[in-house]
Amino acid sequence: MTQRIQNIVYPIAFTGFLLLVSTILVTDPDSMNGITIAKYFWFYSALSVAGLITFLLAFYFKSIASIDLTKSIMIGIMTVVIIDISRNSNMEMMNAKIFLLLVISFFFFDIFFNHYKNAAKAFHFVIIALALLEVIWGYFQLYAYIPDSPKEFKLTGSIYSPYAYAILLAITLPIALYWTITLYKKLKTRITQYNLEESAEHTKVETIDEILLFLLSAFGLIGILSILPFTAEPIAWFVAGCSGLFVLYFKLNIHTIVKNVFLNNRKRAIIFISSLLLAVGGLFSGFYLLQKDKVDEHLLTWKISLQVVSEHPLLGVGIGNFHKVFGDFQSMYFEQGEHGERETLLATNPNRPVNDFIRITAENGIIGFLLFASLIGTVLVRSFRDQKRHPEKLAITGALIAFTITGFLSSPVKSLSLAIVLILLITLGTSDILPDRRKLPKFVPSLATVVLVGITTAIVYPQLSQYQTYKEWAHGRLYYNMKIYATAAKIYAPLTNTLRHPRLLEEYGHALAQSGQHEKSIEILQQVVQTIPDPMIYNRIGKSYQALGLYQLAEQNFQKAHHMLPGMVYPNFLLANLYHEMGLRDKSLECARQVISQKPKKDSKEAQDMKAQMEQLIQSLD
Repeated sequence: MTQRIQNIVYPIAFTGFLLLVSTILVTDPDSMNGITIAKYFWFYSALSVAGLITFLLAFYFKSIASIDLTKSIMIGIMTVVIIDISRNSNMEMMNAKIFLLLVISFFFFDIFFNHYKNAAKAFHFVIIALALLEVIWGYFQLYAYIPDSPKEFKLTGSIYSPYAYAILLAITLPIALYWTITLYKKLKTRITQYNLEESAEHTKVETIDEILLFLLSAFGLIGILSILPFTAEPIAWFVAGCSGLFVLYFKLNIHTIVKNVFLNNRKRAIIFISSLLLAVGGLFSGFYLLQKDKVDEHLLTWKISLQVVSEHPLLGVGIGNFHKVFGDFQSMYFEQGEHGERETLLATNPNRPVNDFIRITAENGIIGFLLFASLIGTVLVRSFRDQKRHPEKLAITGALIAFTITGFLSSPVKSLSLAIVLILLITLGTSDILPDRRKLPKFVPSLATVVLVGITTAIVYPQLSQYQTYKEWAHGRLYYNMKIYATAAKIYAPLTNTLRHPRLLEEYGHALAQSGQHEKSIEILQQVVQTIPDPMIYNRIGKSYQALGLYQLAEQNFQKAHHMLPGMVYPNFLLANLYHEMGLRDKSLECARQVISQKPKKDSKEAQDMKAQMEQLIQSLD
């Protein structure tokens, strides 16, 4: 193709992939679940556009196909996900298929960056620009310029989750820091070497571009540093600090100073390493003392999660099924009674995110863990080693380190926005690496692109057709939130034939129960608990059984809810009333006293009201 056509195609292709990354910013308050669902539909549409662009690049621009270790691992991951989809059908929000689309997007990005190598560097600044927009969005929320901010008054930007918002900024910080330092040094050197008025015209343009990019990086860095404290997410602060120090250590050549001053002398090296270990130990000890409850909560979650892994070591429980299985194991753990009072208080809702590495191992088995760990390790090592040819990869390495640390502490991959950023970082970290790449026949990229675009179309097309269904769900939820349950149930009923979203089924089941249709409610809610291990759903099933006079089944569900989250007061409250209704005085008194003596994980007015009611019940029974 001629250079003229290349120049025309490049901005079109760049815009297509920019739209894909811009999924982070998408909101649609009119659709169901507002921000979250809007992002998914935008992602489906933008990925389809990126697939079309990749198809054209592969066929008309004669891609030179190559295979390396990163691509091989990605193919392995894609194979595992496809096998998982074939053996599991019970997945919340199509988690496995979305994961598969994210893996496919890696190959689309890779082909694009192989055609336009300069685009890789441009996407560094795309990430910074998106983060800067999120910072501005966050300040608008902070000063209440956005009326539909979350009720908890937490900063979320366009991401809906305060945690994901803070982590996105923390991951972007090393990229913004790297380019702020790099462009500052470059501009400082250029200004001292010549006078702009006497320079060639193209040099002036380059300098102006560098000034604009420096301002973008600097404002992005200042914005991130200024708003991160307001996110109230210690994990994000810790991750930002670690990744920022990593970039400074190598960018400012501190590693050379450390080597020359300390490591070349044995005594100094021992003193330096000992001091470093003490400092790191003190840092972790201080973090633990400040966040003792949260750290212990994570440790308990990991303990139970490892039991899930030990029961399903090879193939795992399936993508999207972890939380259901985790909820069952947590329920069994507390039912056995081998726990202390502190663990009772620390037990968290099974739907809460856990360590990404543990979750991936539990869902995909040892094979999935090895593939994921190998991918992250390979990209980190190759990106770091490639700094001689591409110094800017220091920024990507810092961002990937931030992501990896976050993955050990929580579950960033659960957020679609963060997952897209991770795929982009992996592609940027491995783009234009020449060693260990083996060229393939010319027909391979065309054939591979056809397969990838075909899989994308097969997944995306059915989902795009459901957008109107989500709109109708939003309409029904207006009545649901106003507690006009009969009308909400009528609106929800036809929607459940085509949309099997567990949250829709949960609301439909609850609306049916509140409308007196308990048998139908039980049938629907029992489908929900196969995906969502929520104690409140078991409570609702138990209340429906109680209304039908099936007391034994009601008791089983209330006890299931209690064991799943023992720090929750409500199940014991329901059991006390159930036993009172059954005429079991002793059991009713026992549960009532447990409610009064129980220390809830988070005290609330509702908990105090339930305790007051139990005191009245005890007085009436004594």
